[in-house]
Amino acid sequence: MNSALQFSSLSDQVYTYLRTQMNQGDLVPGSTINIGEIAKQLGISKTPLRDALIHLELEGFVTILPRRGVRVNRMGIDDVKKAYDAVGLVEAFIVQTNFELITPSHIERLEELNERIIADLEKDDFSNIFHTNLKFHHVYIDICDNELLKKFILPIKHRLYDFPRQNYIAEWEVRNCQEHNEFIEALKRGDAGEAGSILKDKHWSFEYQKDFIYDFYQVAENEDSLV
Repeated sequence: MNSALQFSSLSDQVYTYLRTQMNQGDLVPGSTINIGEIAKQLGISKTPLRDALIHLELEGFVTILPRRGVRVNRMGIDDVKKAYDAVGLVEAFIVQTNFELITPSHIERLEELNERIIADLEKDDFSNIFHTNLKFHHVYIDICDNELLKKFILPIKHRLYDFPRQNYIAEWEVRNCQEHNEFIEALKRGDAGEAGSILKDKHWSFEYQKDFIYDFYQVAENEDSLV
């Protein structure tokens, strides 16, 4: 039993290590992961490494190519559009179907996190914005008791934002905070339809956000591959 737990922990650690490598730009989209080399570098057997890679493949980060290794997936602009559409639909559904469970304490927490993002923006400090933003959205996502929906969203968001970017766009972050405020006000009014619409048709709408999206990923509108 203890051995199994240790093995599971090792696989999780390798998963975290590989995600960090992607985030730091050491494993870039389109590159190939050499399983033997990584296993040797980490001083582990190939088994926990393969388990970590299967986890990453399920989340869309890599593709395991039989007898050819593992490729870090590129993300095209069409992938981003589909990701935005999916997250918007799911978050709106979660809010609208669990609206009666959102309490004043949840709303206070949303206000606190949004104010924290605004304060970081005023200091030109982008280091914590992504994680604070995740916390904002999980205030209402965590209310939902559908674990499948919750597990569906997070990997998509990590795929959108985990690979290194050098160009956080302050104007976009300011607008995101404004949209957060609109969402909070809809919650205060008890307007479930409007709250869901803000998420689906504005905050997570590719069409509404696309000018910023193209700038963020540094890609021309007529190009498909982001990285």
